[in-house]
Amino acid sequence: MNRAPNVTRKKKITPLRLFKALWIFIPLILAAAMYFLLPLFPEFTEYAVSQGLFKVFTVPVGFVTSLLPISLTELLAALAVPAVITLVVIFIVRMKKSKSRRKTALKAGRFLAGFLSFALFVYMVAHGANFYRLSVEQLMQLDASPKSTEFLLEVCKDLAAHAAEERELLTEDENGCVQFTEDIYTELSRTGSGYDALTGEYPFLWTSVSRQKPVMLSYYWSYTGIVGMYFPFFAECNVNIEQPDFTIPFTAGHESAHSRGIALENECNFLAFLSCINSEYPEFRYSGYMNAFKYCSNSLYAADKELWQEAFLCTTDGMRRDFTAENEYIHAFEGEVQKASSTVNDGFIKAQGVSDGTRSYGRVTDLILAWYDKEVS
Repeated sequence: MNRAPNVTRKKKITPLRLFKALWIFIPLILAAAMYFLLPLFPEFTEYAVSQGLFKVFTVPVGFVTSLLPISLTELLAALAVPAVITLVVIFIVRMKKSKSRRKTALKAGRFLAGFLSFALFVYMVAHGANFYRLSVEQLMQLDASPKSTEFLLEVCKDLAAHAAEERELLTEDENGCVQFTEDIYTELSRTGSGYDALTGEYPFLWTSVSRQKPVMLSYYWSYTGIVGMYFPFFAECNVNIEQPDFTIPFTAGHESAHSRGIALENECNFLAFLSCINSEYPEFRYSGYMNAFKYCSNSLYAADKELWQEAFLCTTDGMRRDFTAENEYIHAFEGEVQKASSTVNDGFIKAQGVSDGTRSYGRVTDLILAWYDKEVS
């Protein structure tokens, strides 16, 4: 008796099966929609996302990760390479044992695609969308239009005078540079002090993320030229503690601004300055005035070298020692790694729609002048 040959029937494509196959790309589609559409609607982004969805994610996640003193970002970075190697080995072993290598490869590809899709969506919610919110200039009613070099000079003099005053309250190390009197965990825990003074007037700055994490491998991290990093997936602020002590509070304030929904680097620098000078701790106030002076005097130098010399004469010997220590720290770790890291960071910032990339950090001068102009008025 002749038997009919076996015929493999193709499974009928139904809406349900199509959904099961493609649902992993829904987060990617949502992330892409946010990336392309939110820049067109800054007010919607401000109130629905930055002050809404972002807080819903960041507040509970940041609260949990802040309970741990160690940097989860640093731990993840240390485990990333061995984890990737392990996954590759597992994939190779399964491919060898598999009866259908095509199905095994498709499974692995599906897992990877789903992971990346979900990660991109979380990134947009936890940080990326904040690039498209209303500007700090609008939220704080500042006028960041160009100011005269004479006004910039007066601001530089005022910043230098305040820095010199605060430095008198601080302790020096054997090299005559500012040195913390408390351990690094205590110092970093003071970052929220200045922000507490600001959130009453500017409630958009509120968050529950209170702990700034010191990175234990800061010496090696310094070769990248990065002094701080906000990792949005953990809502975690990481600080390079190899840098001179007087710069650490400003860095912590900068990363804290990211955790409060501010994405643009110049705005984070500005809020780091404001939070530092409003802190109850003199080392933070000193750090705020010194870093603001650095940015403003650099802008003055580019505009008028003679006026810059006049501003520089307002600094004290102690302030100059601190600036020298910072320059020595930067130069000690210069190299190809730092160049590559800077290129990657520049490209990342530009991908968010910031045309001048890492140069945008220096635009903090406009906001500082706008704040001074408002205060004087």
